[in-house]
This record gives sequence, C-alpha cells and structure tokens, in this order.
Amino acid sequence: MDELSENIDVLVIGAGQAGLALGYYLRQTKYSFILTEQNGRIGDSWRNRYDSLVLFTSRRFCALPGLTVHGNPDSYPSKDDIAKYLETYSQHFKLPVQTNVEVQSLERTVDGNFKAVTACGATIYARSVVLATGAFQVPIVPSVADGFSSEIIQFTAETYRSPSQVPKGRVVVVGDGSTGRQIAAELSRTCQVIIATGHSRPVLPSNVFGKDIFWWLDLFGIIRAASDSFLGRKMKRTDSFPGTHLRLSALKKQGIQLVGRLTEARGMKAIFSSGQDLDIDCVVWATGYRDRTDWVAIPKAKNSNGLFLQKNGISPITGMYFIGRSWQSSRGSALLLGVGRDAENIVEHLSNCLNMKLKN
Repeated sequence: MDELSENIDVLVIGAGQAGLALGYYLRQTKYSFILTEQNGRIGDSWRNRYDSLVLFTSRRFCALPGLTVHGNPDSYPSKDDIAKYLETYSQHFKLPVQTNVEVQSLERTVDGNFKAVTACGATIYARSVVLATGAFQVPIVPSVADGFSSEIIQFTAETYRSPSQVPKGRVVVVGDGSTGRQIAAELSRTCQVIIATGHSRPVLPSNVFGKDIFWWLDLFGIIRAASDSFLGRKMKRTDSFPGTHLRLSALKKQGIQLVGRLTEARGMKAIFSSGQDLDIDCVVWATGYRDRTDWVAIPKAKNSNGLFLQKNGISPITGMYFIGRSWQSSRGSALLLGVGRDAENIVEHLSNCLNMKLKN
C-alpha cells in the first residue's frame, strides 16, 4: 500500500462483519473511505476458528444490511458459510477493502485528523477513523494457568481446532459459555471431559412455537434493548444463549463431568471450588477475550486502566468511532443481525462530524 493523502475521509480498521456493515452505509455517502484487513482474505477471522463451529442464529438472522445469506433461511450456518458470505458481501457492494494490511499504530495529528502506520511502514491519513477490530481480539488465559506443569497441553478457543489435537486423556474445559460447551460436547466423543462452570447461566430453546428464538427477540425489541436499560443490564448479568443441547443437564448425559470454578493449578492437578482435586492431561481455556489497546497512541481515548472509552460507539475523541463491540449499544451489537443498526447510526454521526470539519 502506498502512502495515502489526507483527502481520505474515513479509515475503517477491520473488514469483518462490523467493518463491512459500516462500509455498506459509507457507500451511500459522499465520503472517500477504505477498509483495512490484516488477514489475507475477508472472512479469515471466521475460517480460523474451531472446525465444528456452528452459529446459534439461523441464516435468516445472520444477514448484514442489503444481502441475505445463501441457503435455507431456517438452517444454521457454519463458520465457513459465514466467511464465504462476508467475502461475497464485500464483492457484491464493491467495498474498498485492502487485505494483508495490519495497522500497528494510530495517533492524532496536530490538525485533529488521524495517522495510521501499517506493519509494512505505509502511512494512512484520514479525517475520521472507525475501529472495527471486533469483539474477539486477545484470548483471556487466567494467571492460574501458570501453576500447571509444562506437560499439560493448553489451548485457547482461538488455538483449538478439533479433537485430533487433543490427547485421549482427561481434559478440562474452563468456561461454560456457548463456545466452551460446544467444544466440551465434541471432545466428549474421544476424551474424558470435565467442564468448569462459573455462575448459573440460562440456556434458551432455539425454537419457540415454530419460530426461531431470535424472531421473538426481534419482534419484542429485546435484541435491541439498550445496554444501559433495565432489560439490557439484566441480559448482561444472565448472559444466556440458545441451544438446549448445550444445557449442563444435556452435557452431563453425554458423560461430561460438571465441576465448579477452577481455583488452583498444581502441576498435573486441577483444583476446583466444588472440592474436586483431579489429575488432568489438557486444558481448553474458553474464558473470553480482552481488548488490545496499546497500538492506539491517543491517551484521551482510554481510561486510567487503558481501556477504550466509548458510548454507543462514539469516542470522546472527535472523529473517532468503534463498531462491533460486545454490548456496544445492545445485545445485537456484536452479532451479525444487530451490527447493521449500529453501523447506520455511526455513519450518521460520523457524517455530521465530517460536515462540521469541512465547514471549519
């Protein structure tokens, strides 16, 4: 990539589902923009996840604005289906995506614009910037992991691909969200699996009265409930997801042992809050993700803990935005079915901001 001049109005960092949805709405404005993608192909962030991943939303509720997902709308797409869809989406709307471009630093210029430097040393200047780097960046591995022997094989939800990687022994899956439970279920066919659970988490049926659960959540506006509303706060606390086959009772029937939180690691032993003290061979950490913020050299964009500041995707830094973050504005913000709504709102705000900049 050659150095770009300051006539680029908007730089979108990240061309996953969030960046592409934003690109769809930016296409409808007068502003020049590009999307950078660190991977070699659009959709690689999906392709690189574990092999058996199937979404808990049907195709009907996996579409970005303007283009449906190919196939039976009531069937559930795989991660490769979604990767192909995102690539098709970009091509269909002729979005200006630059692949194999990793932005390594972002700073503010003296005139209030933005300067991004890529891994290959190219510089991109823009009047406005949107961080569409996604909800899943750096896997969290708790410090308790340091207590395990080097003989224990450890994976994260990012490095785990399939049961063929895992020794046929006793495996602990730490984290009982949908990812942890899906991985535990498939490993139970070849390994002795233990799942370490935290707080109680309700699992919803995928289908209610013949309709997809997300049809009902959309109908009653639940999926759009504001993150700071009473309903939004309650949904964040319960952190429910659909799929009755992933209820702990169903996993127990498959021979998976349920234990409490992992509290200590001592060599080959895993010690749990429920009192068990077990020898294990492998750990899969499905304990969530954290942000990477060190590459953004704009101090006022972060709080005292180094975390990004934003409200509904709008940064306190004029001209800086976020999209695709978990609970950015609602439950749907980090999902394919909800990110389009955020994208439309951000482009509207961004357009007003750019208009004011141009007038000044």
